[in-house]
Amino acid sequence: MSFTSLRKKILEYVLTVKHAKAVYIVAVIFALLYHSAFLIVFKNLNVLPMFYFNIGSVTLFLTLTLIFPLTKECIRPYFFAFLEVVTHQLLADRFLGGNASFHFFILLIGVLPILVFGKHMVAAIVFQIITAFAFIFLEVIAPDIKPVYLIDEKILRLIKITNISLSVFVLILILLLFSVILYTIQSHLEVEVSEKAKEAKIENEKRISLQNHIIISLASLVENRDTDTGEHIQRTSAYVELLSRKAYEQGVYPETITSEFIELIKRAAPMHDIGKIVVMDNVLKKPGKLTPEEFEQMKRHSTEGGRIINDVIGVSEDREFIKMASEVACSHHERWDGKGYPYGLKEEEIPLSARIMAIADVFDALVSPRCYKEPMSQKEAFRIIQEEAGSHFDPILAKLFIDSRFETEEVLKKYCK
Repeated sequence: MSFTSLRKKILEYVLTVKHAKAVYIVAVIFALLYHSAFLIVFKNLNVLPMFYFNIGSVTLFLTLTLIFPLTKECIRPYFFAFLEVVTHQLLADRFLGGNASFHFFILLIGVLPILVFGKHMVAAIVFQIITAFAFIFLEVIAPDIKPVYLIDEKILRLIKITNISLSVFVLILILLLFSVILYTIQSHLEVEVSEKAKEAKIENEKRISLQNHIIISLASLVENRDTDTGEHIQRTSAYVELLSRKAYEQGVYPETITSEFIELIKRAAPMHDIGKIVVMDNVLKKPGKLTPEEFEQMKRHSTEGGRIINDVIGVSEDREFIKMASEVACSHHERWDGKGYPYGLKEEEIPLSARIMAIADVFDALVSPRCYKEPMSQKEAFRIIQEEAGSHFDPILAKLFIDSRFETEEVLKKYCK
């Protein structure tokens, strides 16, 4: 958090009515105790003007303590407290001399409005200006004032030490107060951030769940047209997750394959054949070999898949997912040797997600029945994957897939009807 935002938070926290009352009441109670103590001092010194003045001060601060909870703002009661402090210092200078008074109290009471005046910052600034001038003025003239009462230097020194000690106490109290405020603000911010993070996570999970439902529904719509594919989208999703996880565990393409990559490609895989929705039934369900014209129409499903993804779910803020789903749909028929379609990309020009999808798609097509062929044995399918490593498939990924033969067979058992 920047200093500016932290300062703003502190002021927002301190300047609430609740905390303004707390600060003000603590200050008034302190003043009440302070003047009560000096009643005894001035009585014993027989300085009657100061004794009677302190009786008035005690009465004033006791009254302010009692009436403040009934007021909405503390400007007026504070004004009386301000006048009392300044008057007290002037009288101390007059009757006891400059060495007995302690003008720093004026500065302290000049700072307090910042904490308690809320939105009335202009009034707070005016008080600070007045107190600054009062402090400077008294500090200049105090040494030249001839006191009415001649007090022993030891007693004057004791009064001075008492004033200094109380001032230090007030400063420490203020520092402690601000420490508590800072700690409270930090705690509140942490709770607030944590709650917002939880809310964002829940909303994100809901969004992803809805998005996945749409994706599966669209993919299933295509699958229902191509009736021979069976559980193709479930199996291919499981294959890409398996292959991606193996690559992640063995440090293959570590700059790209991360845990986030695995989750994205698992979600994107069902979209790889979404473009088949634009292919006519007489081509999609043809039991025999496609003519060159029909094959060209079939090839359209790759580029159309990318277009559909961007049109249907492109409004999503999950740009990484949109990008990967589009890559999987557009490029899963590209070949490592550059002889694939639609763009003739080769080797690492082909997006990594599409290279993974290509292996999963071809393997499942080999071991699954189609309207134009019978299913191939798993052994034969693995042999073809191995033979076409470095021509059709990324050789590193193909080897990983072959090495994962046992896990692949488990996927087949799970999703085969």
